Amino acid sequence: MNNVRRIAAGFLMVCAGGLIAHSVHSAVTTPTATTDWFYVGIAVFSGALLIFAAGLHTYRVNSKLHNMVRLMRSADVQQRNHNLVLAQIAADDPLDEILTSLVQGVEHIKPELKCSILRINLEQQNFVLAAAPSLPDVYNHAIDGLSMDETLGAFGEAAVTGKRVINADIQSHSNWYGLREVAAQAELASCWAEPIHNHGRCLGVFVIYKTTCGEPDNDEIKLIEESVYLAEIAIERKLSLEALRKSEELHRIMAQHDSLTGLPNRALFADRLQQALGYCKRHQRVLAVMLLDLDKFKPVNDHYGHAVGDELLKQVTQRLLACVRSSDTVARIGGDEFVILLHQIDDMTQANIVSEKIQQSLTKPFSLDGQTIHIGCSIGAAFYPQDAQETHELTQIADQRMYLNKSHSSSRITHPI
Repeated sequence: MNNVRRIAAGFLMVCAGGLIAHSVHSAVTTPTATTDWFYVGIAVFSGALLIFAAGLHTYRVNSKLHNMVRLMRSADVQQRNHNLVLAQIAADDPLDEILTSLVQGVEHIKPELKCSILRINLEQQNFVLAAAPSLPDVYNHAIDGLSMDETLGAFGEAAVTGKRVINADIQSHSNWYGLREVAAQAELASCWAEPIHNHGRCLGVFVIYKTTCGEPDNDEIKLIEESVYLAEIAIERKLSLEALRKSEELHRIMAQHDSLTGLPNRALFADRLQQALGYCKRHQRVLAVMLLDLDKFKPVNDHYGHAVGDELLKQVTQRLLACVRSSDTVARIGGDEFVILLHQIDDMTQANIVSEKIQQSLTKPFSLDGQTIHIGCSIGAAFYPQDAQETHELTQIADQRMYLNKSHSSSRITHPI
C-alpha cells in the first residue's frame, strides 16, 4: 500500500511539472489572448496539483517520522520498565512487588489494558492473586483462591492447557459462567491469558482484560509475551531461593537433631545449656540437668529386633515431652540415653516432681507390634548453682548420679547432703 501511494505521488508531481512546462512553452510560442488565458489556467492548475502532490508526500514523511518517534518512545519506556523489574529481581525484592511493577509497566504503555498475574499454589492447585493494581477489589476477591479448572475463564484454561487463550466476549463465553456478573460489575468485556511456565510446569498466568469486546493486536501480544518472560524469571528465581532456604534449614535441623526421634542432639543441647546457664547467672535463677538411661532396653532390641526398638524410642520420646514444659529441652545423646534441661526452676523439688512423673510414665506398658513391653529408667540430676557453675561439670555430676541410681535401682534423684 505504501508503494502505491509513493508511485501515485511521484506520478502527480511528474504530470504537474510537465503541464507547467508545456503551458509556459505554449504561452511563449503562441501569443494570442485566448491561448494566453488557456495556458495560464493550465499552469495555475498544474502548480496547484504540484503543491498538492508535494504536500501529500510531506504529510506521508511526517506521519512516518511521527510513528517512528512514537515507537521509539514506547520501546524506551518498555525498556526502562524491564530494567526496573530486572533490578528488583536482582535485589531479591518481594515477589508480589516485582510482579506489580511488571503489570504497572504494561498498563503504562497500553492504558486501555487492565492486567493481573495469578500465581499457582502447586500443593493446593489453586490460584493466588499476586498483582492486579487496576482491577477492582470485588473482582480480585472473587478470583483469588479459585481452584484450577480448564472451564474457569481464560486463565483457568490457559493454566491447564499451557497455551494462550483468548475470550473476545466474556458475557457470551461458556467458560465465564459463574463469573459473568462480577466481570460485568468490574466493566470487563474481553480477556486473554498467557501461561507462565518453566520446563513444562505452569507457574502462573498473565491475565489481560479490556473494557471492550475484541481480540488483542500484534503489538499487545508481543508486549505481553515479553512481560511473561520476565514474570517467569521472577517466579522461578523466587521458587529456587525458597527451595535453597528450605534445603539449608533442613540440613541445619539434621545437623542439630536426632534423625530417629527428632529431638535435639548432643551439640544442640550443649548450646541450649550454655545459653540457659548464662541467663541463670545474670538473673540468679536455678536450672537442672537430668540424665536418663532406659532400663531393659537392650533385651527389647535383641529379642524383637531394631525396628521395634526404634519404635520404642519414639514412644519414649513422646512420653518424655509430655512430662516437661515447652520451655524445657529433651535431647537424645546416645542409643537409649536422654538428657533433660529444666530451665528456670525454683528449687530441687520441681526436678524431683518431674523425675517422678517420668518414672511413672515410662513404667507403664508399651504396645509395640502386637507385643506388650515393660521398661524402666534411671535418672540423675545436677543443679546450678548448688552443684556446679559450668556446663561440663553439671553434665558430669548428673551422669555420675544417674549411674549411682541405676546401681541402686532407685527412682529418686540422689543429691549429696
